Amino acid sequence: MNAEPGIPASIDTYRILHRIGHGGQGAVYRAETPDGTPVALKVLHDELSKDADHRRRFLREVEMARRVAPFCTARVLDMGVFGDRPYIVSEFVPGASLHHVVQQEGPRTGGGLERLAVATATALAAIHRAGIVHRDFKPSNVLMGPEGPVVIDFGISRALDHTATMSGSIGTPGYMAPEQIEHGEVTPAADVFAWAATMAFAATGRRAFPGTTVPQIINAIMNREPQLDGVPAGLKPLIEQALNKNPALRPTAPDLVKALTGDEFAVETMPLAPPVKNRKPAWLAGALAVAVAGGILTWQLWPDGDTATTGEGARMGTTLTPAPVTFGRPVGGPVDVQEDDVRNIGFIDIDGVPTAVSGGDDNTVRVVDLNTGSELYAMTGHEKWVRDVAVGLLDGTEIAVTAADDGSLRIWDLRNGTQMSNPMLGHEGGVKGVDIGTLNGDPIAVSGGVDGTVRVWDLHSGEQIGEPMTGTTGAVWAVALAEANGVPIVVSTGDEGWVRVWDLTTRKQLGEPMTGHIGWARSVEIGELDGRPIAVTGGEDKTARLWDLTTRTTLGTPLTGHTSWVWGVALGESDGKPIAITASEDKTARVWDLTAGAELGGPLEGHTDRVYCAAFGTVGGKPVAVTGGRDESIRVWDLSPPLPG
Repeated sequence: MNAEPGIPASIDTYRILHRIGHGGQGAVYRAETPDGTPVALKVLHDELSKDADHRRRFLREVEMARRVAPFCTARVLDMGVFGDRPYIVSEFVPGASLHHVVQQEGPRTGGGLERLAVATATALAAIHRAGIVHRDFKPSNVLMGPEGPVVIDFGISRALDHTATMSGSIGTPGYMAPEQIEHGEVTPAADVFAWAATMAFAATGRRAFPGTTVPQIINAIMNREPQLDGVPAGLKPLIEQALNKNPALRPTAPDLVKALTGDEFAVETMPLAPPVKNRKPAWLAGALAVAVAGGILTWQLWPDGDTATTGEGARMGTTLTPAPVTFGRPVGGPVDVQEDDVRNIGFIDIDGVPTAVSGGDDNTVRVVDLNTGSELYAMTGHEKWVRDVAVGLLDGTEIAVTAADDGSLRIWDLRNGTQMSNPMLGHEGGVKGVDIGTLNGDPIAVSGGVDGTVRVWDLHSGEQIGEPMTGTTGAVWAVALAEANGVPIVVSTGDEGWVRVWDLTTRKQLGEPMTGHIGWARSVEIGELDGRPIAVTGGEDKTARLWDLTTRTTLGTPLTGHTSWVWGVALGESDGKPIAITASEDKTARVWDLTAGAELGGPLEGHTDRVYCAAFGTVGGKPVAVTGGRDESIRVWDLSPPLPG
């Protein structure tokens, strides 16, 4: 049995069989009723059950879910409390997710696609009629059950009694509406946008808003038209309407059903679901009426010169709304995040909060709220310098994977600041670079180290997958996952200064190394330029260089301007243009227009010592660069248009 510690063989009358999933609120188990009927049973995490607000939120989930008519949704059957831990029981739906099915079998076509569109639109209409916004409609929340598609996971739904805001919402990059990203508005129109993006993925096997990083995807949603090549002509106009960047111009869920079926009465006559059984004790009865007020995400990075502390743990001054800033201007002062050099930095959005994750020579991993400059967590466990950090999602939870000179990789839960599993060990010596992604639909990490190897890790088990990739001379300092010519690849670079491309499936090097740097190269990032996958590297020769991963050749001319080594590289987008940010030994960062191969404006100056790392992010819908260095600080820079020439 795979139940977590503290979960017995049975809960009330339900026999626990094994765990089938987990998320930010709780774990989900496959269970059986006394007569053998399979059900899904969700239990609130023990550490969250101790918090009254989390218990109330969990139980509100039940009260809202019970109001949804059981059309194409997994119906809630029961609820109760095990000890102090609330649980809910819902219909068990055997079948893989739409995301998994498309990855394994290819896009949906013909009648199968039409039935999928009708069933999911009908489910969404039923959800909205019950006064609920799903808030995280996506391919992995659609199960392809034996009786047809079923929409699941109302764990992040919220009643429409009040318009929700981003600070209380969860969305998935690629399926979040522009207003959800920019203003935090999560209404039924955002669900319709997510439905359309999901149908586009189902029809083509590709995201409507592509990108290799979260910031790139978000910028595509905000600034670009969806890529709908391959969507059948009969469905394409409806998806285009539903992906309108103006929520007021999108059809409603009932409009979708009517357009797909021609039956304007189909949704209006849906009954609400009958009451669910209730085993909650009296002490929980009043909790369902308690509302949690949501904050509004605004552009509230710190004003220049405000360095007064605001309380325990605060690293910056009181949050104020700054005056409008221009491209390249620092937003606020430095955040003294590490107690030694800041070696690496990542950017991730957590419930609408722009968040920086840094690692450094003090052996710690720090998590900082970029709205306020406050440190959220200081995570310890590494015994030597933390050399690299990669951020992303694992089973819906925001995580960081770090690489350190102690020879380990570690996985951290960014919601609670804890280590999620045992260290991943295998490199002989320090680990210098890490990236995370998927291989055949499974979450993986890739790493490079001083032993000259590139290794692949299963993020669920923490085990190494297969044999390491060998052949590099000297240390591997940076790795990045990508896809080129339909092949999953990893790009590596390091002491030798060469850029190598490896087939992740065969673990063989593809072609000869790409050469150009003189001396070492310590960073590599993956992006897209004119529809082609590219890599950008930074090196000892004071340059950043672009590489075409389709042809495995150099692209354009080197980006020159730094007066010393280029330690770090980050990629992003501003005003619809792909950009690179470089971090240098010369105490500056620079921003580059990748299409023109030219620098945008002057250097970003403010660090008092070498700048090791950079990350691109989006805060309040506005692009920013985040940099870190030897002065133990991170700094934020506005990259909003208009762009300088």
